[in-house]
Amino acid sequence: MFKILICEQSLSEIAQQSLVGYSFDIAYNTQDVINKTFECSYDLFIFHLECFDVLEELKNSIDIPATIFVDEYYNLQNFQKALSLGDAYILKPLYIEELKIRISYYFRKSANQRHKIIKYKDFYFHTHIKQLFHKKNKIKLTPNELKLVEIFITHQNKPISKDIIFEKLESSSDGSLRVFIHKLNKIGLDIKYDRSILSYMLVN
Repeated sequence: MFKILICEQSLSEIAQQSLVGYSFDIAYNTQDVINKTFECSYDLFIFHLECFDVLEELKNSIDIPATIFVDEYYNLQNFQKALSLGDAYILKPLYIEELKIRISYYFRKSANQRHKIIKYKDFYFHTHIKQLFHKKNKIKLTPNELKLVEIFITHQNKPISKDIIFEKLESSSDGSLRVFIHKLNKIGLDIKYDRSILSYMLVN
């Protein structure tokens, strides 16, 4: 399901009436943003520009979705700042019909991405069927191993903490995780462990 996280006061007040048909959560401050992003996976952020710093912090831990920044007034510095991390920069007062058009665009884009094939070296991961292929050969993996493949292959060259990995798996055992990682490395995925930040990374 396409899911939106909103952290913008004026939009929070009208979302219930105007964004019918979309699933969304409201964050009321930056700490709330952090908590919710680690509890749920979102397809779109709609944030006040004041949330720029927290988004910059989150990019090191999660895969940042499309982001619309909202601001009170325009200046070139804010415009450049917003688009250095986000995908759109819109000004108040918010025109709800324009916003709905933008949301619809990202909804369609997200739907297309769910059916894409992600390449890593000679491997191909089909996101819609959750299956890994080496060239044209299907790789037989357990459900937990496939979950790990999806996590790593969609976050290539990005460190992923063990806490986040354990949230996705049915096991929270360090020993089991090392066994899974060993098997994935053995078939050709180059997964490195950084002890200093307790994170794994798929190196391309």
